Amino acid sequence: MIMSKPAAALIAAATLTALATAVPAQATTRGSQDQAHAGRIVWTQVLDGAFTTARIVSARPDDSGLHVLTHPSAKVFDINAVVSPDGIPVNCTDPCAGVQDPGWTPSGRRIVFTRVIGPFDLINQSAHSAVLYTARQDGSGMRRLSQRGIDGVYEDYHARFAASGKYLIFLRVRNRDLKTAVFRMRPDGSHVRQLTPWRLAADVPDLSLAARGPTKDLVVFETFGQGAPKGSQPDIATVPATCHPLAACIREIRYVTHNGAGPRASFNPSWSPGGKRITFTDALFPAGKPAIGDIWTVRPDGRGRQQVSHSSRFEFRPDWGH
Repeated sequence: MIMSKPAAALIAAATLTALATAVPAQATTRGSQDQAHAGRIVWTQVLDGAFTTARIVSARPDDSGLHVLTHPSAKVFDINAVVSPDGIPVNCTDPCAGVQDPGWTPSGRRIVFTRVIGPFDLINQSAHSAVLYTARQDGSGMRRLSQRGIDGVYEDYHARFAASGKYLIFLRVRNRDLKTAVFRMRPDGSHVRQLTPWRLAADVPDLSLAARGPTKDLVVFETFGQGAPKGSQPDIATVPATCHPLAACIREIRYVTHNGAGPRASFNPSWSPGGKRITFTDALFPAGKPAIGDIWTVRPDGRGRQQVSHSSRFEFRPDWGH
């Protein structure tokens, strides 16, 4: 299963290159009349059966206009494309081990990312510190976003701001057992709230930027990001970012896909720019045969599924941008 990993595993995987890639200039803007199918989707396309080399590609949601964006050499795995920013020029010297999961603040003037600091735990490879920071696009003005006092106990990744800028959602890893859950907080690190239970092992959350309507403040995520329990497969689900407390959030979780025991698995969700559709990976892992993974889109109610990619190569980790 393709999943998020603890900080040390991300840094130690020398063959993986975490990318932040901008889409081509002809991408449709937010002003398009068809918001549900506007913009472009970028994703990772695996180039070999051994999963050692992969590139970033981009296409419109209707599967037209496919472009190859990166050209990796052998055993370089380009992954985690984000529609801008174009690289992360922030200072990262020892004991800083790397910068992960880039994203934008709502103004587009700053980037947000996880700064990973060693050393690493020898048993579960969690970092001494892996928390959220923000900086200007040139890397200056770096400051911490994550609340104080969590270093070494939790790790924070995959921050996504609300359109208003008043709060952000993020993925939190509990280092003692590597369980994950979606949280929200204010930009000053206060008012931290848990949105999904640890037992659901939520991963790759994304926040709708819809200004109104049923998807405003709605978080989409994948279940069982660290591997599904026996008799289950990962699904795509939603939860309101406005729910509180956790018990109320659990009651408001809604499933977009219903894979049950399989054989299909659904993961890596991302909202369309207007919040009307979700792109995700639909995959099969047949025993003794090559894995099959394609990019699809779907309405938040699970209806209107449309296939975006049709390559024989395994394709995953989509991001939908303007």
